[in-house]
Amino acid sequence: MKGYPKYFATMEDYENIMRDFPEWKERVKADLNALKAIKDDKVIRATEPIDPKDPESGWKTEEILNPFPKWKQKGFKTKKALSDLILSVGIVEAKK
Repeated sequence: MKGYPKYFATMEDYENIMRDFPEWKERVKADLNALKAIKDDKVIRATEPIDPKDPESGWKTEEILNPFPKWKQKGFKTKKALSDLILSVGIVEAKK
């Protein structure tokens, strides 16, 4: 691998980088904090057209809890698990 990753697909990616490249731990911590800061707990869902004869007229919407926020897409079971990983960044040891 050359340089810092452009994209982290999974929680394991973060863990592997912290373990294998301790010199990047502060950068990983910043990326994890940015992931935690994303405000995607709620989303808007279209429920039905305002005028069923004209779908271009707009849609009635409702706000719901997001069933798959970004932190969950990365593989974290809970937001607390993400917070715990952020806290562990300072104590991760390099692979020997």
